[in-house]
Amino acid sequence: MGNCQAIDNASLAIQQPCGRVDKAYWPLPASYVMKTNPGYHVALLLTTTLYPPSTTTADSAPLRVTRIKLLRPTDTLVLGHTYRLVSSQEVMKGVWAKKHAKMQKKKQSEASSEVINSSAESTLKNKNKLVIKHDRPTKTSSKSSSVRPRGWHPSLHSITETAS
Repeated sequence: MGNCQAIDNASLAIQQPCGRVDKAYWPLPASYVMKTNPGYHVALLLTTTLYPPSTTTADSAPLRVTRIKLLRPTDTLVLGHTYRLVSSQEVMKGVWAKKHAKMQKKKQSEASSEVINSSAESTLKNKNKLVIKHDRPTKTSSKSSSVRPRGWHPSLHSITETAS
C-alpha cells in the first residue's frame, strides 16, 4: 500500500512518434535506441511547472512548460526519466532556428555596438579638442619653440627610382 509509484522510478519511458510508450527497466545507451529507430534522435523531456506570483488572482492556474534536451549517441538513458523520439528533420529545423536566432542576435549587438562606438568616438574627439585647447600655451616665447618636430616618416622609393 502506498508504494504504487515506485515502479515508475524504477523504469524509463520512451515515447514513440506514433504515441506508443515503451518502458525499460534497465539503463539503455542512446545509440541502441537510435539504431532500433532509424531516422530518429533521442531527447530527454524536462517538465517544469511555473506558479504565478502570489500577488495575482487565485484564478490563474500553474503553467507547465515542457522542454527537450537532445541526447548524444554516447549518452545513457537513466531510470526514472521520460524520453521522446524526435525525427531528424525536426532536429535539423531546431538547429537551423537556433543558429538563425544566434546570428540575428549577433547582428543586432554589432549594430548597437557600432552606434555606441561612433557616439563614444565623437564625444572622445570633442573632449580631446577641449583638452588640446587648454594645453596650448597662451603666448609663444620664440619661433623655435613654436615649431613642432616632425615625426619620422618612411620614404618609399619605387623600383625605377632605386635603379637610377
